[in-house]
Amino acid sequence: MSAAGDSGVTAAVSNGAVSGCRTVAIHQPNYLPWLGYFRKIARSDVFVFFDNVQMPIGKSLVTRNKIRTAKGAQWLTVPTRRSSDGKPIAETSIVEGGWSRKHLKALEINYSGSPWLTPTLDIMQRAFDARPETIADLNVTLILEFARLIELPETRFMRATEMALVNSGAETIVEILEQTGATKYLTGSGSGSMRHLDVDDLSARGIETEFLSTQFAAYPQRFEPFEANLSFIDALLNIGPEATARLLA
Repeated sequence: MSAAGDSGVTAAVSNGAVSGCRTVAIHQPNYLPWLGYFRKIARSDVFVFFDNVQMPIGKSLVTRNKIRTAKGAQWLTVPTRRSSDGKPIAETSIVEGGWSRKHLKALEINYSGSPWLTPTLDIMQRAFDARPETIADLNVTLILEFARLIELPETRFMRATEMALVNSGAETIVEILEQTGATKYLTGSGSGSMRHLDVDDLSARGIETEFLSTQFAAYPQRFEPFEANLSFIDALLNIGPEATARLLA
């Protein structure tokens, strides 16, 4: 898996033959995303963080996700400074405060005894200590580090804000796919994905559309009954990196 260092995500990608890639996926940088997000990464040759789109209004997976507790699901939310001028995700600032300590403490309490708790907390603590200014920077860092931890297959990462894009909406998707030399577009089938999708147009451009399967087998959780659609952190801390990676296959 190729990831970014201090030089940025795009530099890591452009270091290889991007034009030779086949499958490209595009997704907003979410906070501690669910298993389906990492499956999309695992099945992509190039994964583009769609951070140039407007920050969602209201509650969004860009800023929050769920873990499992004895009382059910609990949201972990990163407070952000919302603006009325439609700033993109890449420019949405994080609000300082004690939220990061609360997130780490929630994991310590609800996943105590997990042999993978320490490396997970270490990754998160390093990301928090770096004091990223924006939610996009934080989320990209965490996603890259956890993708490395579970040893996903070779995937190259890019950020839309670091590409020379001139269009918006559905045209942006097409532009990204063409710039990355995609022959296949891997996407979800939810309303957000379908809103910007024109399968016939992509086909005319020589790009096949593949819809990602988001069905996952249940896995052992510390608390019963099983609850699906949590942050992938739940699987990682319950069954470990290798078994989590197998779920994504």
